[in-house]
Amino acid sequence: MKILLVNWSLYPSGGDWTYIDNIQKLYERHGHETIFLSTKNERNTHTQSPEYLINSPDYKLLYKNKTLFNGIKAIKNSIISQDALKKVDEILSDHKINIAHLHNIHHYITPAIIWKLKKANVKIIWSLHDYKIICPESLFISNGKICERCITGNFYNCTLHKCKRKSLAASTLASIEAYFYHKRGIYKKVDAYLCPSNFIKNKFLSFGFGDKNFYTTNLCYDTSLIDEFLINKNKTSDTSLNSFETKNDFIFYVGRIEKIKGVATLINAIKNTNIPLKVAGAGSDEKEIRDLVNKQHITNVELMGFKDKNEIFALMMKAKFVVCPSEWYENYPFSIIESFLFSKPVIGAKIGGIPELVRNGETGFLFESGNVTDLQNKITNLWSNDKLAREMGNNARNFIYDIVNFDTHWLKLHSILNHITSNEN
Repeated sequence: MKILLVNWSLYPSGGDWTYIDNIQKLYERHGHETIFLSTKNERNTHTQSPEYLINSPDYKLLYKNKTLFNGIKAIKNSIISQDALKKVDEILSDHKINIAHLHNIHHYITPAIIWKLKKANVKIIWSLHDYKIICPESLFISNGKICERCITGNFYNCTLHKCKRKSLAASTLASIEAYFYHKRGIYKKVDAYLCPSNFIKNKFLSFGFGDKNFYTTNLCYDTSLIDEFLINKNKTSDTSLNSFETKNDFIFYVGRIEKIKGVATLINAIKNTNIPLKVAGAGSDEKEIRDLVNKQHITNVELMGFKDKNEIFALMMKAKFVVCPSEWYENYPFSIIESFLFSKPVIGAKIGGIPELVRNGETGFLFESGNVTDLQNKITNLWSNDKLAREMGNNARNFIYDIVNFDTHWLKLHSILNHITSNEN
C-alpha cells in the first residue's frame, strides 16, 4: 500500500515527531511505501517527497503585526490551507494513495484536506497527539491552568478567556476554526482515531464522539536505538556510566521548560534536599526557572539547556531515576518510555496518561500533580533506596518493551488497517 503521512513538521519537534519517525520505519519494514505531506523548513530531517512540501505561514509574525490584512490572512491560512489542498491534488494525481495517516495538521496543513482525500476514496486514520479537535487551545490549558470549558462544544470560551497565547486575536481564530470544522462534520469522516492512551480516548468520548472508531494503540518506539546505545556504551571502560557505582548520582528531568510541565514544582521539591537534579531542555519559561534557581541560590540544580538525543541518552543512562512532574493532561510521554527502556524508574504526576505508564510501586511512584510535599517525599524515598530503584527499573524495562516494540504496535495497527479497508466497512 501507499501511505500518505501528514504532519506540520518533518524535524524533531516533540513526541509527535518521535512517533512519526518510528511509524514510517514500521510501515516501510512491512513493505509499504510512505509519502510525506508537510511544510518546508531548513531543519527537516526527512527529504522524501520534497515536491509535496508547502510554505509555512509565520503566525507569530502575523500576530505581532496586527493589521486587518494580516488578520484576514491568518484566518484564511489557519482554517483552510489552499497550498495544502493543491499539494493533495498533486499527490493524488501522482500516486494511488490507500491510507492517509494524519498527525498534527491544524493551522499549517489544516483538516480541509480530509474532504479531498475522502472524495478520492482514501481511508483516513488520525493519531491523536493532543486535544486540538475538542479544545481550541489544544492542551486543555487556559492561562496556565487546566480548563475544560470547551469540552461541551462551547468553543467561544476560548475567545472569552483568551486561552490561546493570552491573545484575543489568536483565541478568536482558534474558536472560529473549531466551530467551522465541527459544524461541517469533518471529524466524522475519519475512519479511525489512534489513541496513545486510554485517557485521551476517554476525553474524546466524553466530548460526544462514539467509540466505534476510537482505538487505544499506545505508541511505538524503535527499541534498537536504545539497545545499540547501551551495547556501545558497555563496550567502553568508563565505569562511571553505571549510575549505581559512580559518586555522580543525580535525578533527571528532560522536556520543555514551561509552566505546565511542572519544572518549578520539581525545583521547589528538590531545593531543600542534597539530591542533585539535572534539567535538560529549553522553553518559554526558561528565564523564569533560571531566575528561581539563581535568586534562591539553589546549588543542587543544574539547568543544562537543550541537549541532543545522544546527550539525553547518556544522561538517562547515568541518572538514578527520572521525574515527570507535569501539570497538564500529558498523553503518553516519550520521556517516560525512553527512561523505562534505559531501566530507569520514573516519579510521575498522577495526571493525564502518565498513570498508564508509571505503575505506582512497580515502575516508579505517582504523586499528586503540583504537590511539592508529595513529590519531595517520593523523591527522597526512592533516592535513599538503591535496591528499590533497581527493581523498579527492571520492571519498567520489561513492562514498556512489551508495549512499544514494533511487533506489538504493528499487530494493533495492521488489525485496524484491515478493518477499515475491508469490504464490510
